[in-house]
Amino acid sequence: MRAFGDVWRSNIFQKWVMALTGLLLVLFLIGHLSGNLLIFLGPEHMNEYGRSLRTMVHGAAIWLVRGGLLLVFVLHVWSAIRLTQRNRAARPEKYVKVDTRTSTMASRSMALSGLLLLVYALYHLAHFTWGTAHSQFYAGQTGWEYALADGTIVPDVYRMVLASFHEPLITAIYILAMVLLGLHLNHAVASAFQTLGVTNKRLVPVIRLVGPILGIGVAIGFCSVPLSIIAGLVH
Repeated sequence: MRAFGDVWRSNIFQKWVMALTGLLLVLFLIGHLSGNLLIFLGPEHMNEYGRSLRTMVHGAAIWLVRGGLLLVFVLHVWSAIRLTQRNRAARPEKYVKVDTRTSTMASRSMALSGLLLLVYALYHLAHFTWGTAHSQFYAGQTGWEYALADGTIVPDVYRMVLASFHEPLITAIYILAMVLLGLHLNHAVASAFQTLGVTNKRLVPVIRLVGPILGIGVAIGFCSVPLSIIAGLVH
């Protein structure tokens, strides 16, 4: 047990935890983005997607996914906090001159961006999942419903998203958060693969490109939803 405890507390193990959970969160983001982009196909596709999430495996699947996602998220945040604390403790001299010319903005502010994204994630859940924030736009509170092609009546998620992003404050917060997410991914993806020991000379240049491409792609993808609604392209 002592040996396991030593491994659990080691920097290497915590870096692996942060890297693996980070990559799992990236996979979730890609899946979540795919669902969000269904809004461009209209209310039928968006609301059918919402129904499938709620009813898959008699409603158990979504709770299993939420539970697993919560565990992954907690482990990612925990390992990030522990590593940040240890890095600070190892460098007590706050005023040592550091050459930051080769550092990106994202790499110098990973801890801060991660903390802000955690706060936004809670706000986002309170808005679209729990209905405790902006309840005037929450389908469960407003009674907004939609009749699918097979006659099933479901909460109108499509209308909820449209109404929410017509609110300037919600849209501004969302876009800022997605830009921040893109910056976070820009550095985090390459760092995760490096932590996991991917050092092949042919793969490293590719991995260095994956972070920026993924960060930009995810940010643009998520931001395209509110921007298209504001522009009247989705209505």
